Amino acid sequence: MKRIDIVYQKLKELDKGIGVSASDIADSLGLSRANVSSDLNRLCDEGKAVKVGTKPVLFKYVEEISNKREETSLDKFLEKNPSLFSAVEQAKAAILYPPNGMHILILGETGVGKSMFAELIHKYAIEMNRMDENSPFIIFNCADYANNPQLLVSQLFGSKKGAYTGADYDKVGLIEKADGGILFLDEVHRLPPEGQEMFFTFMDKGIFRRLGETDLERKSNVLIISATTENTDSILLKTFTRRIPMIIRLPSLRERSIDERFNLICQFIREESNKLGRQIIVSVNSMKAFLSYNCPNNIGQLKTDIQLACAKAYADFVSNKKEEIKINSIDLPQYIRNGLYMETEHRQLWNKFLEINKRYYVFDKNEENILFEKDSRKDNIYEMIDSRMHELKSMGLTGEELDKEMEKDINDYFEKYFHKVNKIIDVSDIENVVGVEIVQTVEEITEISQ
Repeated sequence: MKRIDIVYQKLKELDKGIGVSASDIADSLGLSRANVSSDLNRLCDEGKAVKVGTKPVLFKYVEEISNKREETSLDKFLEKNPSLFSAVEQAKAAILYPPNGMHILILGETGVGKSMFAELIHKYAIEMNRMDENSPFIIFNCADYANNPQLLVSQLFGSKKGAYTGADYDKVGLIEKADGGILFLDEVHRLPPEGQEMFFTFMDKGIFRRLGETDLERKSNVLIISATTENTDSILLKTFTRRIPMIIRLPSLRERSIDERFNLICQFIREESNKLGRQIIVSVNSMKAFLSYNCPNNIGQLKTDIQLACAKAYADFVSNKKEEIKINSIDLPQYIRNGLYMETEHRQLWNKFLEINKRYYVFDKNEENILFEKDSRKDNIYEMIDSRMHELKSMGLTGEELDKEMEKDINDYFEKYFHKVNKIIDVSDIENVVGVEIVQTVEEITEISQ
């Protein structure tokens, strides 16, 4: 038997659910810690073990799946996103860990795709028969209720009639609704102190009480996936890391390879083609610009910028300004066109992905399966364009007047979206300095003055 197999068997033997250090295994086997640590890291790469914690690093074994299965959603995702190999392997290990999986904390900048990754984890759990096909996947953004702690806690845990002013009936919380599935908590660092202890008790013991209940303990089998843009040095997240063994970090767009960015661009344009049921034609220079421009809000911004370009091209098509839904670089905003003026290294990379003699790329909904088909915006931009175009034409607008009005409406649509994304401000540090009352008073004055 090879040494790595001996190490794996000893890991299975010693792991009682909290993990084992490399030193403990080395001492038990009489081997050097360096060799054992190397073998454990190889086992992690092979998906047979997983690292948890930081100081000290502990290792947990992962149950081997004996029967070979078809390629999963996470496997398909990984094929075009190889920089997320470690994140995908960690996610698989968390879902497969007996008996009910491990809670997960996802770290990453705004727009890196944390909610999308959480949804892929849910799909994987279903594909591996760890959850039922109809198991719930519920998304909750803690920032939406950060200034109303009682309402936030009642949203999560439910509330008893009379628990607070306005609680006129018994309310079921999201933890109960997510029973048998996954509850995804975004911006989890905004969870108020009032709810933290209840939340931690639930993670530790699987029990909770609705707000206002004192004599009844409830149970719910829920896997918690939480996400934050904050680093783990904050007090709240240190408390989380002690209870959530699986911490997954998603890289920013600038940390990912250009071929991954190319795949994302193609995927997002195909999604728009799928919504329209038509081909979308994109110039090579437009592809170059999308590949190279500065995109500080990561994949979320890239996707929205591409949708904006497609929306404008569609408006030109339905107004008979263009015969096809075609995106040319001249139609793109200046900050995206700036990608065309990047350093020589970008030009060399362009040649790797884009055919030199090709002027346009044609994207069709049928070319590949859509992985990213869900959109957080409820309104369909293309329905809005059709409706608004009909309205403006009935008012007698044509030519440049029609074009200007449509461009203004499309830009307004996306400006409102970006405003909604960017208006969430973390005031926790300010509260520590000036107090909660002053922050709330300022927010009320700001609300009245708008």
